[in-house]
Amino acid sequence: MSKTYETKSMQIGLSDGWDVIVAGGGPAGCTAATAAARKGAKVLLLERTGALGGMGTMGLVPAWCPFSDGIRLVYQGLAEHVLRETMKGMPHLSPEQVNWTPIDPERLKIVYDDMVLGSGAQVLFETFVCGVEKDEKQNIKAILAANKNGIEAFSAKVFIDCTGDADLATWGGAPYEKGGENGVLQAATHCFMLSNVNQYAYNYEQVGATIHSQMIKLAESGKYPLITD
Repeated sequence: MSKTYETKSMQIGLSDGWDVIVAGGGPAGCTAATAAARKGAKVLLLERTGALGGMGTMGLVPAWCPFSDGIRLVYQGLAEHVLRETMKGMPHLSPEQVNWTPIDPERLKIVYDDMVLGSGAQVLFETFVCGVEKDEKQNIKAILAANKNGIEAFSAKVFIDCTGDADLATWGGAPYEKGGENGVLQAATHCFMLSNVNQYAYNYEQVGATIHSQMIKLAESGKYPLITD
């Protein structure tokens, strides 16, 4: 954006008295808020959408990455709790299916709500973190967020950046890198779900061309240059 606009000085609402404010209600934000609240901190979690869970609930990510190394679980604690509680609402899954476990987004929303609110943390939905205020030492003293009340300020002893884009860290002056050595970013993943699928045929009757072989064929056709492997 090349043009600038100077706003009039204004007073905005302030929500203070928090020990910890977490920006972002994805998996990292939910577990950070829960862990802090369970230790007795007064915690506020700010989430820009209408549900907790991030891309697992609002972004149609269809499955968890592997939870095991093939022998034992490598993620435990709150991460395992979220996985197990989500699987309780998906009775067709085996308890041993801990790698590429499918996600039921509506069930996962309930699991995160119960975990975070059950810890004593408070949540503000539809609240978009949009800036920071720093003190004379250049430390963040408050964050600015926009919601139905307009722009408000939130102050705490500790701020945890779980935005997924390092927004708070960047606005606070932390150094960062963007992309690899050549500046190329990770390509976006395109996920989709199918219904009314013949599961028996998919699992036991695959002959000839498969979904994966067709994808490999398309990648090697040269029609999609952004696909590099």
